[in-house]
Amino acid sequence: MMSAPVATLTAKGRLVLFAGQSNMLGHTKATDGDKTSHRDVYAWDNNGAAGRWHPAELGKAPFNPAKDAPNNAAYHFGAGLAKVTNQPVYLLGCPVNGSSICAWRDAGSVNMKRLVEQVSFALETEMILTAGIDHIDTMLWHQGETDDPGATMVKDQRLMCLEDYQKAFHTMIETLQAQPWWRPTTRLIAGQLVHDGWLSARNDFYQNPGLWPADLPMAVVPSQGLGHIGDRAHFTGVALQHMGELMLEAHQTLQAQSEAAQSA
Repeated sequence: MMSAPVATLTAKGRLVLFAGQSNMLGHTKATDGDKTSHRDVYAWDNNGAAGRWHPAELGKAPFNPAKDAPNNAAYHFGAGLAKVTNQPVYLLGCPVNGSSICAWRDAGSVNMKRLVEQVSFALETEMILTAGIDHIDTMLWHQGETDDPGATMVKDQRLMCLEDYQKAFHTMIETLQAQPWWRPTTRLIAGQLVHDGWLSARNDFYQNPGLWPADLPMAVVPSQGLGHIGDRAHFTGVALQHMGELMLEAHQTLQAQSEAAQSA
């Protein structure tokens, strides 16, 4: 007698990573803009083996813990994704202020190592196991100001030319693609640095799709028209809100392209 087919578990929810530097975290002065929460968005507290999921709330980990609860692009992306999918969204973020792409480049780099460790712990929690989630839907990324030649205040290793930055970015993607929780369908959505800003040289990479990894579903949202806090380097809270909304639009476009390719 033939055995009954094993049912395929359909994941109930989306796991979204966010990483990079200060604009992905949200500057302490970026406190304006909408801060409406969504009941189906959860955030990981970055406490490793003792970590837990809690309702996403600005001012608490993994968002900037500053007193006035700075705004965050991933927060708004998560709320928008929960609305359009009618599913829970789980946000895991490890952005680090002032960090060069060198700190994200490979498995031994300090920030990448921390991100990978946190994802491993988060995937083993009862909430994620019950939801049937075993991979990353999307990674949101905003980084590059530290790798501008003008960022002389940074004494750590950094990369200051387009060729070196491109190589490091590709290595970072290869590192992520080697993780058991990354899939060929996992999207990476980045944001451009402040338009015509003080530390925006690496927009030479983000504005040129020909330099991005060819095997990666990737999109970059524009920064033109998004305001800064006055330093020409950090977005306002309203701008971060809009960036999160633009990232969601990019996500939906990438998903539509994927679905069209599958049905062709």
